[in-house]
Amino acid sequence: MKMTCLLLYAIALTSGAVPAADPAPFHESPEAHDARMQWFRDAKFGMFIHWGLYSQLAGEWRGQTITGGAEWIQDYLNIPSSQYSPLAKTWNPSKYDAREWVRLMKAAGIKYVCITTKHHDGFCLWPTKQNEDWNIGITPGGKDLLKPLADACHEEGLQFCVYHSVMDWHHPDWPGRPAFNDYAHGSPDKERFRNYLYGELKELFANYGPIGMIWFDGTWDRKSWTSEDGKALEDYTRSLQPSVILDNRSGYLPPQRKLDISVANSYGYIFAGDYISPEGEVPSTGLPGIDWETCQTMQLPNNWGYNRLVGFRPFTDLLRQLIDVSSKGGNMLLNIGPTAEGEILPQARQCLEQFGAWMRINGEAIHGTTASAFDWLPFDGRCTQKPGKLFLHVFQWPNDGRLPVPLKSKVKRAYLLAAPDQKLAVTETAKGVQIALPATPPDYIASVVVVESDGPLAVFPAPKNLALGRPVTVSGEWPGREKELSKSHVNDGDFDTIWAGADAKARDGWVQIDLGEEHDVEAVLLDDHTYNRTRKYKVQAQVGGQWQTLSAGTTIGSRKRDTFPPVRARLFRLVIQESTDTPAVNEFQIFP
Repeated sequence: MKMTCLLLYAIALTSGAVPAADPAPFHESPEAHDARMQWFRDAKFGMFIHWGLYSQLAGEWRGQTITGGAEWIQDYLNIPSSQYSPLAKTWNPSKYDAREWVRLMKAAGIKYVCITTKHHDGFCLWPTKQNEDWNIGITPGGKDLLKPLADACHEEGLQFCVYHSVMDWHHPDWPGRPAFNDYAHGSPDKERFRNYLYGELKELFANYGPIGMIWFDGTWDRKSWTSEDGKALEDYTRSLQPSVILDNRSGYLPPQRKLDISVANSYGYIFAGDYISPEGEVPSTGLPGIDWETCQTMQLPNNWGYNRLVGFRPFTDLLRQLIDVSSKGGNMLLNIGPTAEGEILPQARQCLEQFGAWMRINGEAIHGTTASAFDWLPFDGRCTQKPGKLFLHVFQWPNDGRLPVPLKSKVKRAYLLAAPDQKLAVTETAKGVQIALPATPPDYIASVVVVESDGPLAVFPAPKNLALGRPVTVSGEWPGREKELSKSHVNDGDFDTIWAGADAKARDGWVQIDLGEEHDVEAVLLDDHTYNRTRKYKVQAQVGGQWQTLSAGTTIGSRKRDTFPPVRARLFRLVIQESTDTPAVNEFQIFP
């Protein structure tokens, strides 16, 4: 390094940076807000791309490895900036083909693409004028990585969006400057950092055409970045392109709405910007009237940047999560971490191709849809809708070939999206309608049945949960945490409370509910979404003194509904036969 980092930044700040003047507060009418948000609400499916210097390390540094958070490797392994910065001299993404990326993503049903212009390590993927030693211009390739991606998105009709970290480990004036930044000296100057940050944003919004959305991050340290800082950042960003959509992570913290659900990471649920951003989780009940987007990464367990040491989430889980999110009125932002050379890994490519194959047939049931019309469904699946159309996403194909739908409205026509010209027979019942299905599903992960209704939509309310508050017996309770992980949680009606078994080494267990008297039962609803540990289970009823198996399966996940021929019994059991860890269940509900 010929000059100190601090001096280089000082030079940049005297040559083109934007002064941190107070931006004018942003105002818009509700109508203008809805118009600005419409593309986002219709899109449903976006692509997150985490790419940077950390992609070269791929989870390993000088014999030390990390299995999660590969993009955080500098912080996790406390790598001094003087040792991390030489990565900029070796990064050459020679295999990067932005048009090929975008065409693959578009074919997968992706509607918007969001790339990390700068992650927490502060390295910029474009040749910014705000610094001279920490951007793509000093790499062997030296080429702007954002411009070809922005151009390809615009040409292919996708929204080009950007992630931008406020937190900056490399900048000497970031107020929360880490100790491993061994270039920096003296006290951080927050105003100088703000000028630098605003200068970066001005370049992004001036040089890459319309930006559909900006995904801010790295503002959880309230000592370094206040609510007032966040509000000013939002207003300044909107002054650059008023049409841009903002996530909720600017740092702004206005008065917060109260949510009636438990959340794993409250940072993603802050009400600021234009929408909230749950990370790796799906709100159990959805968020009616609120714009939201679940971000999820392909690589296990939580790698956003490329990690060569870990595997990938199954396509089945990712597709069903997209459907689940859509059925609850949200968007899904699915992440990939390209290699340092600029390649999309074969596992990620295969996943996108599988999405493409499914979307070519069923995309109408995702894009432009709204949340489910039903409070419940008597089958294992989800529902999305458009005016006059219900899209029933069936996960578990009924063995008897009959799909019950709690619909009061008259049905004009029912058919499979995979065979739109073949009408399905519909029969009216006391509980709604029943649709006759072919013997085998067109797609074993999720097949879509379309129901076109006549007149206004009307549905039956959810039936009474017979298990609610009834006496519970379990194989055991976690010692010392009986209240937090109580057996009473399996039938309290709250999908965010948990029962856990008694032994850390146990990989099986059971839950039994006593209905007090015999009832006719034909469905259960199971949920273990918090930990998703179940790998084999069965549901049983005690009939004539003998336990009779009613249904069985492998994974459970979020709100899995099992149906079976009506059985009259008092005692019911959920038996976890195999679990990846101590058995844990959110809900076991029983329905007539």
